[in-house]
Amino acid sequence: MRSSSFRSAAATVVLYVVLSLLSLLFVFPLYWLVVSSFKPLSAIFRIPFEWWPVDWTFKHYKDGWRFMGSVTFARVYLNTAYVTIVSVVATVFTSTLVAFGFARLRFFGKNALFVALLATMMLPTQVTLVPTFLIFDYLNLIDTYAALYIGAFFGGGAFYIFLIRQFIMGLPFDLDESARLDGASTFRIYWSIILPLCSPVLITIVILSFTWTYNDFFTPLIFLSSIEKFTVPVAINTFLDEAGTGKVGVAIAMTTLSVVPLLAVFFAAQRRFMQGIATTGLKG
Repeated sequence: MRSSSFRSAAATVVLYVVLSLLSLLFVFPLYWLVVSSFKPLSAIFRIPFEWWPVDWTFKHYKDGWRFMGSVTFARVYLNTAYVTIVSVVATVFTSTLVAFGFARLRFFGKNALFVALLATMMLPTQVTLVPTFLIFDYLNLIDTYAALYIGAFFGGGAFYIFLIRQFIMGLPFDLDESARLDGASTFRIYWSIILPLCSPVLITIVILSFTWTYNDFFTPLIFLSSIEKFTVPVAINTFLDEAGTGKVGVAIAMTTLSVVPLLAVFFAAQRRFMQGIATTGLKG
């Protein structure tokens, strides 16, 4: 028994050592980003790599925060925060509402509509870009924030609806029947019974939606033209020229700052995020 216990402990130690070494492969890019943001431009790409800055500098952060003209990077963060918060709130509400309809309601053509919804996941963004741009131009939504978050008010995306629908399918239908016997309406069942039980998957949706909207570069690049309306990814891109050089140090410093909200949101909701992924039903 002692020999078996020793082998088990040794295997556990070896496993943790191997996993720790592998994790360094994923942590190193973030470490390089943070350390390089404090190096002079001449030392960023120096070979061999300097694991610790010899000459510390905050010039990249100062130049990046001033951004362009009268527009500071604080304004860029406020723009991004506004678009992200509106998108996340709208996505959570509308995607759960649509998913509840597909999971709990009976109506003609429900399965066909659900299949059509899933089929939209196969369409690349580039396919719908031109018609979307023409529609937004007709509605005078070009160079407005509404062009960035209007889709969140229509379900937010097929993947979110699918994920929540599968979770709701795993909840017992007896809850709905009991509530109807007590006189609850369909919306009351959704709001007071189903929605609170969906908290694990909702945390997952919040994190995924937040990450996608916050990191979205393509959509703001196409629909925004005013510098004072730029979001973080587009603003960082302005520091680089067509060859990908330009103010590299400034771009690295602002990228380092942009990572902070993402890490804060993920670590704050990490446990619930993993729970939402693990408990999402696969029925239906």
